[in-house]
Amino acid sequence: MARTIVIGLDGAGFKLLESWIRAGELPTLQRITEQGVTGDLQSVLPPVTSPNWKAYATGKNPGQLGIFWWYNIDTANQRVYLPADRYHDHAEYWDLLAKQERVGVIGVPTTFPPKSVGEAYVSGAPDADTTGFTVPAELEDELHGRFDYRVTTRRSLQSETTAAYEEILDRIDAQFKAGKYLLDSRDLSFLQLTTFYINVLHHHFWDDERTLRAWKLIDDHLASFLDDETNLVLMSDHGHAEIQAVFYINRWLEQEGYLSFNTQVSSTLHEAGITADRINETLAEMDSHVPFDPQSVAEQFVPDSLINRLPNDEGNVGRGKLDTANWEQTTAIASAQGPLYLTVDSPDYESVRDELIDKLERLTTPDGRPISRAVYRGENVYSGVYADEWPDIVVDKAPSLHISDTLGGDEIFTREHEKWRGVNTRSGLFAATGPMFTTGTIDEISILDLAPTLLHAHDCAVPSDMDGRIRTSIFATDRNAERTP
Repeated sequence: MARTIVIGLDGAGFKLLESWIRAGELPTLQRITEQGVTGDLQSVLPPVTSPNWKAYATGKNPGQLGIFWWYNIDTANQRVYLPADRYHDHAEYWDLLAKQERVGVIGVPTTFPPKSVGEAYVSGAPDADTTGFTVPAELEDELHGRFDYRVTTRRSLQSETTAAYEEILDRIDAQFKAGKYLLDSRDLSFLQLTTFYINVLHHHFWDDERTLRAWKLIDDHLASFLDDETNLVLMSDHGHAEIQAVFYINRWLEQEGYLSFNTQVSSTLHEAGITADRINETLAEMDSHVPFDPQSVAEQFVPDSLINRLPNDEGNVGRGKLDTANWEQTTAIASAQGPLYLTVDSPDYESVRDELIDKLERLTTPDGRPISRAVYRGENVYSGVYADEWPDIVVDKAPSLHISDTLGGDEIFTREHEKWRGVNTRSGLFAATGPMFTTGTIDEISILDLAPTLLHAHDCAVPSDMDGRIRTSIFATDRNAERTP
């Protein structure tokens, strides 16, 4: 059977790439889209790296996984927490493939710590540690020695733009080289290779020449995977669009009387010139002069309670929003990009939720554009055992709108983000070519569909608790039609 390679491209979408493909800048992507099957891949809500990579890998919605954003909000216990202890609660589809295929996995976010699956398993950025990210353990030194392989970057695009940009290109390049090395040296029949940092370039530079240069690098690497015997799948966790407006949802909740917070500590730090931006710049300047990683040392000795309250140069607080909330006076609080949590119980719960949904549905930017495509009740988005933890309201935001969860400041809307040009959207990228696949387009394919579809393609039984559907229309022939649910 022909081998299968799945390339995960974090934050990729045709909205950005189409003009470059038409202009002949990305000849390999042009060949793949012309000779294969393509479509816009719809992410789960919210359209963020986590939970979408885990939803892709398991075929399950966040309500089954208990992962609703990078950080979950626990209103009952008045805390925010990283749900990393749930990352391996559910089998990923390559765990099942590994029972019959020679499998390698490299670079997928939310796969740390690594687990013993297949021939090689390498955890991915941005959440993996700088060491201990491979199984077998000795693979880490092997990849570092051959390719200077590192999982994460050390430099900041804010303070060291040129050096940080080149570091990102090095990470992308090394990742593809390592993936090809594993493919050959481990004689893999299935490889999942995901590159995260192209997403960072979308955020910071959008359609800048620097982003195109990175895509040309990726395009060159993709060419080496194309042959008549290989099934090549490209996919992303979400797409991107250029930011046209920023909505500060927690400031809006405060002004509407739903949220109360105390930023006295943050304000004092800001007035004293102690900000997260300035500390990051100082650490970056130290980086080239000391024989250790200043960022890691700082994280070990500075308590989270202080880090979470550090303002940026504009005086806004992001990560530590729950540390500053006055819970007794708060009815609702939000994460970035759409999830919103209520703290009120029955009998007022439904009336408050209806009121908020109505306000959000009618809310527009200063130039009259709706902030959302739809506003949902949590139970209409999620299903599963974590019903008591999922967001009460989920905003399916307008594609070119960034929803920020930072506190502080007075403006509810701004035209530009202080650091980013690009924002996540639900429309990601899907493309597949090779002996297994047909040509043309596929409509309305969900990121949840890929796990069951690829299992089905490899004659592997699909677990009944997967939420996605088997999409046989992407195949050149209806593989195993009699086994399709």
